[in-house]
Amino acid sequence: MTCWGTNDMPGSREQIMQPHFDIIARLREIAETGKNSDSQVAAAILADAEFATHAAIDKLAQKAGVSEPTITRFCRMLGFEGTREFKVKLAQSLAIAGRYIVPEPAQGNETGIPSIIASSAVDAVQTVCGLVDLDILERSACLIARARMVRAYGSGGASSMAATELENRLFRLGVPAASYIDGEMQQMTAAASDERTVIVAFSLSGEIQPLIEAVAIAGRYGARTIALTAPGSSLACAAELVLPLHIEEGTDVYRPSPARYALLALTDMLAMTIAKKIGAPAVERMRRIKNLQGMHKIDAPNLPLGD
Repeated sequence: MTCWGTNDMPGSREQIMQPHFDIIARLREIAETGKNSDSQVAAAILADAEFATHAAIDKLAQKAGVSEPTITRFCRMLGFEGTREFKVKLAQSLAIAGRYIVPEPAQGNETGIPSIIASSAVDAVQTVCGLVDLDILERSACLIARARMVRAYGSGGASSMAATELENRLFRLGVPAASYIDGEMQQMTAAASDERTVIVAFSLSGEIQPLIEAVAIAGRYGARTIALTAPGSSLACAAELVLPLHIEEGTDVYRPSPARYALLALTDMLAMTIAKKIGAPAVERMRRIKNLQGMHKIDAPNLPLGD
């Protein structure tokens, strides 16, 4: 029986063909702990990954200080058929997360951070404001205001937060609502939906498959579906109504994404439109909540509706 050490273990073809195979992490591991020639090749690729995706094998070998057969053997050791397939996988990784591989050095000092965050948040909110279709916003609000049940779906970071936030906005208005951030729960609750249900799905990318399937399932059972997502995405195509959202992330990997400010702003636009549709009954429910606050906090008049 052949026993392989961690650094000598050949790549699994099944493993590298998986979408989640992290070629950059594997290259870094080899650069740090691999044998000399492999370490040289991995280090050379990581030093200029863009060059490695386009360079001829002789140029890559020259840059790494090894022979051409060593480059070919290295790619096969990782589980690829050859250098061509390796370059394709590397290029895909660069396209998705290239700016995180060799990030730009942090510029300036911490004193500029507050203004960076504030300006990026303002820009994101103004961008989404310019994308809003008032007719779609109005129609979405009408559906939600009349719904027997609203289910808010999100996954990941900002989208999960927005789904929970919509639930928080709606119960104040007297609209029955629940949020779900688990894909399986989204699909099960979608299957339990009917024509009196409204699904509101949040996704910055619009390409989260379980979420897309949940929206499609709900639609088949007569539910009305609304998506706050990227225009032209798979989720946008699956939903009945779309409130578009697209924010350029920029290249600063140290700055948190401003997209969540835009998503929350779009959620607030929807919530305010719904509140105005419902009118006095919504105001009465908000009064009750505010009255409850007043029993606990002497400065309640100056506080928002909820802590």
